[in-house]
Amino acid sequence: MKVLVTVNCHGVDASAAGGIALARMMNELGHTVLLQTEPDGPVFIEAEGQGIEAAGLSLRKSAIATGLIPMKKLIKRFDPDVICTTRADGQTACALATSDIPLVRIRCDIRKPRTGKLWRTIDSRTDLVVFPSPFMVEREYAGERDGAVEIIPHPVDTELFSPSKHMETLPRLLISIGRLSPMKGHRTLIRALTLLHEDVCAIIIGSPSQQSQEELLDYAGDLGVENRLSLPGRVSSIREILSKGGIGVVTSLGSEVVSRAGMEIMSTGLPLLAAATNGLLDLVNDGETGLFHSPGNYRQLAAQAGFLFDNPAMALRMGRRARNRCVSVFSYPIIGKKWEEVLQTISGKEHLSGLRVP
Repeated sequence: MKVLVTVNCHGVDASAAGGIALARMMNELGHTVLLQTEPDGPVFIEAEGQGIEAAGLSLRKSAIATGLIPMKKLIKRFDPDVICTTRADGQTACALATSDIPLVRIRCDIRKPRTGKLWRTIDSRTDLVVFPSPFMVEREYAGERDGAVEIIPHPVDTELFSPSKHMETLPRLLISIGRLSPMKGHRTLIRALTLLHEDVCAIIIGSPSQQSQEELLDYAGDLGVENRLSLPGRVSSIREILSKGGIGVVTSLGSEVVSRAGMEIMSTGLPLLAAATNGLLDLVNDGETGLFHSPGNYRQLAAQAGFLFDNPAMALRMGRRARNRCVSVFSYPIIGKKWEEVLQTISGKEHLSGLRVP
């Protein structure tokens, strides 16, 4: 099977990571894959680094107008059995460039679907829309769509993010991963530190986004916990930090259609204290692989962290269950087979009826 994947993102966000993962999974299953993306951009470099053939062609925003004819030529030359597109601009370009090749749109953003006559036309030329999490279907992110819808989670690399050793002790460390955006709720974690024993420390990994490391450190200083907080910025190897163990934390106030950070934390074998919002509700088994707190509720988060630190055997069991869940539900082999089955059905032009929820 020949699969064309379009990823028209400037950086490697969750949407782009999902497209790259799909290309990699199909590649590893023996299919011929080509990934279209902005030439020499971060996605192009990441794809080639993972051994995925990439075609440099931009379709972002106004580039659709100049990129439509080159896209038609690319499709004609590669002659795919199916096209998978991760963004609205790629979906629009592919729907206009060809009507003969099955088209799959992967939705991975928190914005509601577009409306209007033009968008209904584009949607009618789309054979399947795939959502990464059931909550998106439940909250009607399919919009006015009458066609087929499927749910396929994003995968996590369980070989890369794996426990470094069998942990017998629980380091008193809280680990959070995410850009320094207010939406990520990092101040909830910082406030929780004020209610935890002074030997509990926290590390927040992420690059500045609407707020800087200095601003968060100043906030921690005002609360008297700056000496227990580390903000290293963007790091080259998150796995090395996760391998130190402790408890993972995702404090998002919203967003989180796909929580890559949460999946990587769980895959490494750490329990996850997660805000009860959006895709996190479909990722964590409350009380088994981690615990939910109400978004922004630092008192509840602190109580949960304190309880697990006081009961390390329970925390370690949660971490092992979190790892097992990632291997059995979200690993590349599991998700790859689901994608292969769906794409083979689409490319064979078999009828897809209604909504199928795994």
